[in-house]
Amino acid sequence: MKVIAIANQKGGVGKTTYSINLSAAFALMLGYEQTNLPARVLLVDMDPQTHSVSTLAGGIFRRPDERDDKDATVTLGELLLDETSMPVAAVIKTSRIPLRGNSNLDYFPVRKAKMKSVGRLLGMEADGDFRLRYLLESISRLYQVVIIDTPPSLDVMTVSSLIAADYVIVPLHLKGFSLDGLNDLLTTVKQLQKSKNPKLQVLGLQPTMCDFRRAEEEELLSLLAEKYGSLMLPPTTNRADVEYAINEGLDIFSYRPPKGTSKNIASANPSAQEFARAAESIRGRLGI
Repeated sequence: MKVIAIANQKGGVGKTTYSINLSAAFALMLGYEQTNLPARVLLVDMDPQTHSVSTLAGGIFRRPDERDDKDATVTLGELLLDETSMPVAAVIKTSRIPLRGNSNLDYFPVRKAKMKSVGRLLGMEADGDFRLRYLLESISRLYQVVIIDTPPSLDVMTVSSLIAADYVIVPLHLKGFSLDGLNDLLTTVKQLQKSKNPKLQVLGLQPTMCDFRRAEEEELLSLLAEKYGSLMLPPTTNRADVEYAINEGLDIFSYRPPKGTSKNIASANPSAQEFARAAESIRGRLGI
C-alpha cells in the first residue's frame, strides 16, 4: 500500500480537486489493468470542509438525505476518536465515480461537525497524531493506493496525514504566497522525517490552476524547475471544465470521457489529458 498526502497549508491551491482527480485516475488505471479483481484506491478526507467525500458521495450540492453515504452511522471521525467498535473496513463506502471505472474507488464517510471535533480533540490525545496511521495500517492489505486530502493549515489533521503517509505531493499556485507555503511545508516534512515519520518522502511538486498566458507564471515555473528539478510534476491549468466537473459531482475523466468503449483513462479534453499526465508521472515514481 502506497499512502500519499496532498498537502499545502496555503488555501485555494486546488488540493481537493487534485485529490479527487488523482484518485479517479488511479482507480481507472488499475481497474482497466485488473478487470477481474481490480486493485483498490482509497481517498481519505482529513479536511473538515469534507468537499472530497461530498463529491465521491454524490456531489457537493446534494442534500444530506440524497447522498450515497446518508445511512452511515459510523464515520471517519468516530474511528479517529476511538468511539466505535465497528471494524474499520465495515465503515468504508464505494464511490459511484469514476463513472467508467470498476467500482474500485472507496472513501470513509465524514461529517463536518464531527471532523471539526476531531481537529480539536486529537491534539489532546497522547497518540492523537498517530491515529490515522494506525487506522490505515489495519486495512493495508485492501488497498494499493491511498490518497489523503488535507486541510489548508499545519494543524493536527495535516500533521496526522503526514505521519500516516509514505509520500507527500505539494500542490501550488505559481504565485508568491503559495511558494511561501511550499517552504513552510518542506520545513515541516524535514522535522517529521527526523522525529515521527522517517519514511516520509516528497514525491513531487504539483503546479495547479496555472494560467500560462501570464508571463510571470511561466517565469516562476522555470525558476521552480531550476531549483527542484525532477520533483516537478506536469502542471495542470486553470480550465473551466475542471470546476464544472466538481460542480456536477464528477471527476474530470467522467465529465469528459473518451468516446465509445475506449480503455484510455482520458479523452482528448485538455483538462483530462493534463490530470492523466500528472497521474502517470506519479505512478512511475511509485513504481506500480
